[in-house]
Amino acid sequence: MKQVVLVMILISFSRLIGLSQQDQQLWLDYQLSYPFGGRYLLENTTTYSTLLNPENKWRSISMSPTFEMSLVRWLDLLSEVGFAYTQQKETIKTFEIAPMVGGRLFITQGKKVDTRFVLRYQPRSFKDLETDEWSSSNRTRLRGEVFVSINGPNLFTDKLWYSFADYEEFIVLDQQLKERFASRRRARIGLGYRMNYKHRFELSFTLQTSRNEISEDYIGTDNVIQLRYKMYLNPVKLQTTE
Repeated sequence: MKQVVLVMILISFSRLIGLSQQDQQLWLDYQLSYPFGGRYLLENTTTYSTLLNPENKWRSISMSPTFEMSLVRWLDLLSEVGFAYTQQKETIKTFEIAPMVGGRLFITQGKKVDTRFVLRYQPRSFKDLETDEWSSSNRTRLRGEVFVSINGPNLFTDKLWYSFADYEEFIVLDQQLKERFASRRRARIGLGYRMNYKHRFELSFTLQTSRNEISEDYIGTDNVIQLRYKMYLNPVKLQTTE
């Protein structure tokens, strides 16, 4: 099964690379995690993202408080409430609320190659801050993930270098909102370093292609550079996560 996940991700990268590349984005993440009880996790990710191209430049800041529970060794239950403020243009500013529920299925865990599937359902509500109008949409997100421990036996090792790749499909269930978060596909590769249980760092490159309406084809590709710093506050490790 893990070979199938890896092949799907590689095929997805090749398809995305074949599209014309347009925008360059930068994402900066700070992720604060507090595991407790041996099976629970409280987490918050704060993200600043922006378009590096001077034309059509936008910027956004978001927070995503998350609660996870390890139901059994091979399955985590996920919940989240995301908040985001985006300045798309000088006259277009939006506020988003996006709760989420889902699950993470572990195909392999505690091994040199760690593979997972993540399924999430996400209703989204937007407020145009200029007009005070609200709009909403619903989507599902399906992602396959592969983590490879480079200089250690698994992801629980300190002073560990690891690589990762994933592919995600965003499937709009009702209507597509007319804003920069268009319906999309996303493929990512990256390198991480776990200094110790408390401090982890990741650098990744993402190709994502978008469309503005459900009936349209996917056009263009965004190049995203993402830097993430993870901090764990409690030295109690979850049963099913790194």
